[in-house]
Amino acid sequence: MFSEFLKFDLRFQARTPLLWIGIAVFAAMAFGATTSDSVQIGGSIGNVHRNAPFVIVQWINIFTILGLFLSGAFVGGTLLRDFELGTSELFFSKPIDAKSYLLGRYTAGVLVSLLIYGGIALAMMLGAAMPWIDPARLGPFSITPYAYGFLVFVLPNLIFTGALIMLFAATMRSMLGVYLAIMAFMVLYVASGSFTRDLDNLWLVALADPFGIRALSITTRYWTAEDRNTRLPELGGYILANRALWLAVAAAVIAATLALFKAQRAGTGTRKPWFGANAKTLATKPDPSSVTATAYRGIAVLQAGGIGTAFRQYLKQTRFDTLHVLHSVPFAVMVSFGLLNLVASLSSPGPMYDTPLYPTTSQMLQSIQGSYTWLLMIVVMFYGGELVWRERSAKLDGVVDAFPMPNWVPLAAKATALVAVVAVFMAAAAFWCMGYQLLKGYTALEPLLYLKGLMLASALFVLTGWLAIVFQVLCNHKFLGYLATIGIMVSWMVLGSLDFDHNLVSFGSAPAVPYSDMNGYGHFVTGWAWFTSYWTLFTLAGLLIAAAFWVRGTAEPLRTRVAIAKTRLSGRSGMLLAGSMVATVATGAWILYNTTVLNRYQASDTALDEQARYETTWRKTEDLPQPRIIATDNTVQIYPAERRVSIDGQYRMKNKTTQPIPELLVYGDVDRGTVELDVPGATLKEDDRANGMRVYAFATPLPPGAEFDFGYRIDIRNPGFTNSGSAGRIHHNGTFFDNLTYFPQFGYQRGNEIQDRNERRERGLGDPRRMPKLEATTRQWNYLGDDADWLDFKSTVCTSPDQTAMAPGYLQREWTEGGRRCFRYEMDAPILGFWAYLSAHWEVKKDQWNDVAIEVYYDRKHPYNVDRMISASKSSFDYFSKNFGPYQHRQFRILEFPGYASFAQSFPNTIPYSEAIGFIANVDAEDAVDYVFYVTAHELAHQWWAHQVMGADAQGATLMSETMAQYSALMVMEQEYGATRMRKFLKHELDAYLQGRGGEIIEELPLDHVEDSQGYVHYRKGSLVMYRLKDEIGADAINLALRNYIAKTKFQEPPYTISTELIDEFRAVAPADKQQLITDLFERITFYDNRAEEVTARKLENGQYEVTLSWKAGKMLSDGIGKESALALGDDIDIGVFARPKGGDEDDEKVLYLKKHHIDQGEGKVTVIVDELPYDAGIDPFNKLIDRVSNDNRKRVTIED
Repeated sequence: MFSEFLKFDLRFQARTPLLWIGIAVFAAMAFGATTSDSVQIGGSIGNVHRNAPFVIVQWINIFTILGLFLSGAFVGGTLLRDFELGTSELFFSKPIDAKSYLLGRYTAGVLVSLLIYGGIALAMMLGAAMPWIDPARLGPFSITPYAYGFLVFVLPNLIFTGALIMLFAATMRSMLGVYLAIMAFMVLYVASGSFTRDLDNLWLVALADPFGIRALSITTRYWTAEDRNTRLPELGGYILANRALWLAVAAAVIAATLALFKAQRAGTGTRKPWFGANAKTLATKPDPSSVTATAYRGIAVLQAGGIGTAFRQYLKQTRFDTLHVLHSVPFAVMVSFGLLNLVASLSSPGPMYDTPLYPTTSQMLQSIQGSYTWLLMIVVMFYGGELVWRERSAKLDGVVDAFPMPNWVPLAAKATALVAVVAVFMAAAAFWCMGYQLLKGYTALEPLLYLKGLMLASALFVLTGWLAIVFQVLCNHKFLGYLATIGIMVSWMVLGSLDFDHNLVSFGSAPAVPYSDMNGYGHFVTGWAWFTSYWTLFTLAGLLIAAAFWVRGTAEPLRTRVAIAKTRLSGRSGMLLAGSMVATVATGAWILYNTTVLNRYQASDTALDEQARYETTWRKTEDLPQPRIIATDNTVQIYPAERRVSIDGQYRMKNKTTQPIPELLVYGDVDRGTVELDVPGATLKEDDRANGMRVYAFATPLPPGAEFDFGYRIDIRNPGFTNSGSAGRIHHNGTFFDNLTYFPQFGYQRGNEIQDRNERRERGLGDPRRMPKLEATTRQWNYLGDDADWLDFKSTVCTSPDQTAMAPGYLQREWTEGGRRCFRYEMDAPILGFWAYLSAHWEVKKDQWNDVAIEVYYDRKHPYNVDRMISASKSSFDYFSKNFGPYQHRQFRILEFPGYASFAQSFPNTIPYSEAIGFIANVDAEDAVDYVFYVTAHELAHQWWAHQVMGADAQGATLMSETMAQYSALMVMEQEYGATRMRKFLKHELDAYLQGRGGEIIEELPLDHVEDSQGYVHYRKGSLVMYRLKDEIGADAINLALRNYIAKTKFQEPPYTISTELIDEFRAVAPADKQQLITDLFERITFYDNRAEEVTARKLENGQYEVTLSWKAGKMLSDGIGKESALALGDDIDIGVFARPKGGDEDDEKVLYLKKHHIDQGEGKVTVIVDELPYDAGIDPFNKLIDRVSNDNRKRVTIED
């Protein structure tokens, strides 16, 4: 009997359109992902091939999540078909074998679902064979990754999810229940990811994922491009354990379903329905007369009349539809799912070092938007269909359609009910978040901000719900209506990947409306409001059309429906439709005027084409000599309310070369506004506005050593609104820009070149250029730019009377002029050609370190970490001045700016610091890393490492700036918190470095050749390298080397210093046996594979413990794409034993033994005696070495009798 059910259902499913539509949609997505660089879900970036084994497995696995709802339709629909069609009476009147019935249909559903993934695999194979794909992006074809993906992930996932769906279908006997259960499962899956993200126990994280994606991610998290291109994950460890666990769970679920299912006719059992009325309708059909007498009574008594009567009917219908939804069990379940997902989001670790943020209202709004988006989109799509089809599903449509009411009444009522659905969801989230804030002791609640933020966030959900209603009415088929709505959601991804990224062509799209505590919603609401109005008018036109097609009575053929719709639109309805369409077009025209005339709009592909044109046109001028800036004096007028900046100033320019300069090449970004230039003794020879280049020819070539004044007048305006709604630099409160943003620059701009290798190849530009080779650099320019070396700086900056304007330098005077507040700043010593301007309404706190004034300018809502920033500044001044040399300024300022960007940046005596990364960090929370202290110390360290010592424009330059700033901050942190507290920070750095290698788009380089785009090397690896070097040769030796280096190179004119000079200083203070270590750290890419195999302890008669550690060790040399070869061991590595109090954690541990052992073999044992009961022991226990698997360095001690 099993085979009969299986064969029947396979034949039945093969004839359903849903199967072939599903195969076509998913295959098209897979084909697009394989053939387009715009889709990178599978990790096909940089050097990773599009058909790499890792990419194939990752893609196929991800699709098992995307296909979960389709699996629900196939497995659940198969099992519930008899109940929905009423044939269950016939089936269960016969002696049906329940096991054969269930298993046959379950197997058919799984096999049919498997066909979809077969289509995905074929589409990926076909996509990789397309002729337009760059052959360099492809590896050799192999069927093995597809087989691996199917056997290890797809089939087990389908077995488990199918079993789960079968359980819900067999027990609930309702597709609504099945889909609610699937939604619950998805919420729990997402929530579990948030709850387990910060766990050190990777086994728990890996096992908690029923799809195996996290197990795969953990297994491959440190894979390089070479690994991803050539390897498949080993079927062992996390992956094998995960697969075995969830297959066992699937078997248990199948067994439970077989035990719970009763092959009985409807109404003969004693089982209570899970969903009340929904399940009850399976047994007894409703009596239309009784339902009409109760539910619709209030609507029916209103007789046909004028607009007043229709409006009262609308209100009553709205109340009925809204209460029907809000009082239903499914809605309560969905809201509960949303809040559960929100709890997971609120409980997730913070954005930096897993340190949480204070629960400000702005953060709560971000959590709501991040956790609700996909769930609420499913909810409005679902209820868009349920509301339209409710009367027909209950067989009441004939009665209700006979009521004397206009067609728009039920349609408008259902649309309003959807608004209520969204409002209740959002209100529940707001109250939940306010309760969370109070629970955390945060009492500065902002109900009005919740109201504003959630109203802005709700618009897209409401519009999507209304469009779902339109599709349901027009399609007149529930599942086709759902499919059309899903198509709109898919279009959001597809249109962007095809470079149709204007919001006018993507339904419901509008510029983002980010919120900042400093700047509120700023200027962003205007553009959002116009685009939302456009899509609202568009959707209202759709609703008017839907009202014309609204089905009343018996369903009619399409031709008849069209004829009826024309008749309905012949009067006032037609005029309203015409008016809404005209309003839509007019609004769209106004939007186009703002986004393409008043402002510049570029599709992403067009922008890349312009970059390519710039390079092909002007790269030939790259080596032409240009004069350099030696002084600047300007007046900057900031108009925050208008978002406008006006700059009037001059550079003092000098020919520092040894040859005459015949032409001056001036670059000004085409988006920088109006630019007027004054070049004495020169005429404009070429004006290439499209590329932002102007060429001035000197009447007489500028001789070596000659100087002249270069005048400039720049006016930057932000009229109207843009398509992207990008934050920009000029704000109502919190303006921040630097000279590289708006001021003129000189010569060819290498930074404008396309960096993506694949985009360059498509345009015939060749591979991306690297920084100048370390071995071949002329050392005539510093890596910050070639416009200036060191210059004299003076500036006047004016702003609105309620704000303070800032620039580097010392305030000479402040005055009011024309109702505006003006400040004059001058620097008393030359600075680099890198300065900034800020304007905001700040609070200020001042302090002093020796003769240096410390000032922190902050928003009044963010006082939390101001004292910590001052403390970090003082500690840093102490350490840096003592060990590196004197601070060159008399003042140090930290200035908060809006959190549209998350960074801090060091300018001479001035540090702009984003509100998003330090001002609201709760560094006092349990297990928090005090990154406010660290970031402050890092940026202050740049006053030495960049603003005193600046490297040449060559590979390795950021070793002297970013890596040394990392080391400096680490030393201050260690001094503040102790060496044992550094382990957590270093583990984060190690994890970030190893993961960063996998995302390298060209080639990893050793630290002495690191390039400015390789932050994972100069920041993350730099921390690890310098901390290990300190551990090996001592901080005193390193600081001596750095002090000597700064003395030789500070404020250096060309030729600039290079990385080998710094490394030579390290070699000079290191003993002979550490020279190879310096080679490994700075001139090679080396890794270790150290792990504790077994740790046992035996209590001795004197109360001490004998601890025996068995370990393995390895050392590898890697090239730039991850190919590894073995290196001989010969390193001094820590062996440690630790105690921990009962219930304590890592912060409470006590070092019982810690000593370096010379390791020159791959495995061994060591036995030590300790005074207390040991908790764990390990090799390299503090992760000072770059170990690809850091979590196995320690192991719990087993106490032997």
